[in-house]
Amino acid sequence: MKATLIIPCWNSAATLPRIIADVRAQTFSDFEAIFVDDGSADATPQILSAAASEDARIRVITLSENRGVSAARNAGLDAANGEFIFFADPDDSISPQMLEKGIAAMEADSADYCVFPYLEKFEGDAEARIVPLKGECRLSSNEEIVRLYMSRMFGYSFEHVKEWYAGTPLFERRIQGGVCWCVFRRSIVETHHVRFDEDIALYEDAMFNCAYLLHARRMTCVAEPLYTYLHAHTGAVARLRRGEREIENKLALLRARIALDAASGGRLAPMYAASCVFSVLEMLKIAFTLRAPFAKSLRLVREYMAYDVVRRAIAGFPLSAHRPFLALAVLTLRVVR
Repeated sequence: MKATLIIPCWNSAATLPRIIADVRAQTFSDFEAIFVDDGSADATPQILSAAASEDARIRVITLSENRGVSAARNAGLDAANGEFIFFADPDDSISPQMLEKGIAAMEADSADYCVFPYLEKFEGDAEARIVPLKGECRLSSNEEIVRLYMSRMFGYSFEHVKEWYAGTPLFERRIQGGVCWCVFRRSIVETHHVRFDEDIALYEDAMFNCAYLLHARRMTCVAEPLYTYLHAHTGAVARLRRGEREIENKLALLRARIALDAASGGRLAPMYAASCVFSVLEMLKIAFTLRAPFAKSLRLVREYMAYDVVRRAIAGFPLSAHRPFLALAVLTLRVVR
């Protein structure tokens, strides 16, 4: 089988008919679509069962309880048969040519990884906007992929901060880490057991990408958008950006970065050093604005700051008069750390 498309679902009955129609409209036919029902309590199971009975390419995996998007995607990976792996979310939309063009690009360039632009539409907006690719996306060695591409997804470095001080917007070169506008080789996923970290609730897709890219040798791209990402104000991402859960997620994300750095032989720490400092400040802001229990928040901040990589980042963070409040905050951290 050439391709597997993995779609995690949780109480997705309202949007499932659209993504199912998109799946069935694919111009490429040699694929399986694995829908993972993550313990839904609405009509999701019935809709998926009906779709599977009508189209043999659709498979349904049912989890006994709601375990989160990472666990659902991992269940899909465990069951996948395709040579190439794609992902989609049940409230988004995919181009009829997503599988065809993604596979064609991977095969034409003998690539291990492919990216494409995507359309982004916010709830209530009349039109979607294109989110273009950033920088060079056709790379021919793992060293280039990690240094030129993955580093801009993994976090903010001190060099990013210095460029910011000089006038470059901090986010300008940052790469979004979503997995739904990428193509992966299952052989790499399985050989290196690349999976989603189920302890991370936000940015888990970026960490999956980075874990995979540590083993990719060639990278390519498709020039046109093949995916539409629909933002909902009350969606899963919005729910996770709240107080205590956001603080806990930053701690889980730090542990995941440390583990990936160790797996890489220690070459990744500079790529996210500035992110460590920004995270401490964001956690303190959540604590002092009482968006989370104050005592617990401070305990988690202290736990975060106890890691050597964070302590070194605070000590080495570049300062500038262009950002006086940031400089004062970092100097304060250096005193209290």
